[in-house]
Amino acid sequence: MINEFELINQLKSLVQGQDSAVTLGIGDDAAVIDPALLPAGHKMVIATDTLVIGRHFLADDNPEDIGHKVLAVNLSDMAAMGAMPQWLLMNLTLPKIDGQWIEGLSRGISGLLKKFKVELIGGDTTSGPLSIGFTVIGLARQPLKRSDACVDDLIVVSGELGSAAFALHNPGRSSHCDQQLKRPQPRFDVSEAVKNFAGAMIDVSDGLLADLNHICQASGLGAQVELEKIPVHSAIKVDLKWRDYALSGGDDYQLCFTIRSDDQSLLPSDCTVIGHMHAGSGVTVYDKGHRIQVNRLGFDHFG
Repeated sequence: MINEFELINQLKSLVQGQDSAVTLGIGDDAAVIDPALLPAGHKMVIATDTLVIGRHFLADDNPEDIGHKVLAVNLSDMAAMGAMPQWLLMNLTLPKIDGQWIEGLSRGISGLLKKFKVELIGGDTTSGPLSIGFTVIGLARQPLKRSDACVDDLIVVSGELGSAAFALHNPGRSSHCDQQLKRPQPRFDVSEAVKNFAGAMIDVSDGLLADLNHICQASGLGAQVELEKIPVHSAIKVDLKWRDYALSGGDDYQLCFTIRSDDQSLLPSDCTVIGHMHAGSGVTVYDKGHRIQVNRLGFDHFG
């Protein structure tokens, strides 16, 4: 079994060393980024998330899938802010050091680091119940906020909703949905395409209604959603609980955002208008013109 310092050396293999703004990376007490070397006119955007065993993943899950998902979850916050990720800090808590498991985890992380050109610049390792936390630092000219929705804005979602929640409760019934749960993709393609005309934006991590309600609260508005317009995969539509998966299921990591009606033609092809913002508060759901009762907004860590 390798020790902690050998573990750190193994994790250093994730470092690409290509970012000139990082003047000091892994190996010291802290990393150093030189602001003078950052692109002009950009703001730093910082987000952090921790995933823990038994809550976000299981002990027997593929470590490569775990590595991918934990990082994807963090990168998705950058996409929701209209930012591009640049640097990463990783906190890794392990009950023991398993070299083979670490290799699998590293492969899952490395794929996304390379895809989005993110530099690992530091972090921490410690002993305890398995948890993995990342802090991502990105850059944006004008970060998108939850508070920027306006009355009569259209509500838009990317991709399909409910796939991850369906897979969680029905493992193996749909390979497509299983992939969405295990290997979510941060939607930088969408955020980059709409960031110049989108109003408020959030990623759908805790469920559509819960996350859209965050936009409502921050913007001081209400939202009306049309159930029949929500895009869902065909495997879900035949399930009796498909409404719950689409409205309240978490882990989709698609984007939910608002736009002016005049900008609808600018939307990427896999984005769908599902409702509108209005004066008021909270989220209401209609099914073919009839308001329906919703008992659960979404996931709550302490609910």
